[in-house]
Amino acid sequence: MKPMDETKAAALLEYIRTYAHENNGEVPVLADITKETGMVKSAAYRYIMLLKERGFIEYSGKGTMRLTNDSTYYKKYRSVKVPIYGSVICGTPEEEEQQNPEYLALPEEWITGECFLLRAKGDSMTGIGVNDGDLVLVKREYGSPAEYNGKVIVALTEDGNTLKRLFIDNGRPRLHPENKRYKDIYPQRLEMQGLALRVIKQIE
Repeated sequence: MKPMDETKAAALLEYIRTYAHENNGEVPVLADITKETGMVKSAAYRYIMLLKERGFIEYSGKGTMRLTNDSTYYKKYRSVKVPIYGSVICGTPEEEEQQNPEYLALPEEWITGECFLLRAKGDSMTGIGVNDGDLVLVKREYGSPAEYNGKVIVALTEDGNTLKRLFIDNGRPRLHPENKRYKDIYPQRLEMQGLALRVIKQIE
């Protein structure tokens, strides 16, 4: 059995509280929770029971749920809604259309400055655990590329945007894939779009 994810539990509790606040005290049913979180029913049930064991909700096991007055967990794990903007290429750079964003609740302590999420596309960064379909938390940055030597960035080049590790060799930028199947990229033009902070995996 997979270990319980504390940030996932915190996000679920905040969703239940927000739902109740917006619906005159009514709490979501299991179908609402699976739709909101993307978890399968068995995983959602495990997290509901975790919140029950910790005293944050009352749950009969037959769909009847009620929030308790204990707000300690909520205060400790306050979350922030972060927009998801399309995809970022983990392979050869190419243009991606930015669509109207979805949002995902993330722990407040993860967020510094203006942040957004991009969905990884491709396999060139698997060496650091970024797989196709993963969400990458990015802090928006517009500084000089030289300031981010050795960091994983979202870069805009003449060929489009891409997620790579940046190196500066004698003043020349080099975008390094974390997969031996791919070669380094030497862009003629490079603009900083953001600094990658962490990877968020889908929990099934």
